[in-house]
Amino acid sequence: MRSTMLFSALALLIASAPCLSQNAPIAKTANERFNKLDVNHDGVLSRYETDAEIVLGVLDTDGDGQITAAELKPLLGPNADDKLALDRIRVADRTADDKLNVDEIERAANIRFDWLDANHDGNVDEAELQSRFLVPLVTPGH
Repeated sequence: MRSTMLFSALALLIASAPCLSQNAPIAKTANERFNKLDVNHDGVLSRYETDAEIVLGVLDTDGDGQITAAELKPLLGPNADDKLALDRIRVADRTADDKLNVDEIERAANIRFDWLDANHDGNVDEAELQSRFLVPLVTPGH
């Protein structure tokens, strides 16, 4: 059941995502990102709607099973540069190879979800996402 839900969520997210060039952010606003991620349209983001399989499926443009700074950059918004993208990779990169594998993505996705879920109800509503949209969870180097 969970794998069917993940596959459906992944298919819907990929279908609704814009072209993932380095200059095309996945979402320009919190509302736009929320609407793309809320694939079951229940008004909240569940953990499965933001898990590693979804992130990897959307961002891994070369299909190697890892996320590079160049692949992450569109998620960070229109003002993101290469250094910011690499800094974000390095925050979660436990293997120190400047790439994120599925385990590193899963760990980072869970930490970020818990951070976004300010009221700790197990879901992220639009207001919670809005309050932390494009805000780094941690500042690299700190």
